[in-house]
Amino acid sequence: MKKSDQNNTITIGQVSKIKQISAYTLRYYDKQGLLPKVIRDKNGTRHFTNEDLQWLDMIKCLKNTGMNLEEIKVFVDSTYQGATTLVARIDLLKRQQDVIKETILEQQKYMDQINAKIDVLNKELISVENGKSETNK
Repeated sequence: MKKSDQNNTITIGQVSKIKQISAYTLRYYDKQGLLPKVIRDKNGTRHFTNEDLQWLDMIKCLKNTGMNLEEIKVFVDSTYQGATTLVARIDLLKRQQDVIKETILEQQKYMDQINAKIDVLNKELISVENGKSETNK
């Protein structure tokens, strides 16, 4: 790696702090091919570029919305294959949109159930408080 290239990169420890991803996980992602452009110097030390950081944001997004690493790898690989994979990438992301929408609907049902329970408990609290104030008169 050229000295000028190394000046525009950051270490795995720095990436770990910035992105809140363990160094172990970063190494794993690299070994799995999810970060195909990570630079290694003559000692094997990984150096991350701004492009790698952007990829980590995307990987984290997809993973946190339920996409497995194999599908994420397909997305990464197809991105580097260029324009011929645009439709496939769009389809993959649209499928993930559907997963997210389903999750949101499910979570909304849970929120509605919790809100209903809070309403019941608040009414019970008011009733208890009114009963106490009546008996204290």
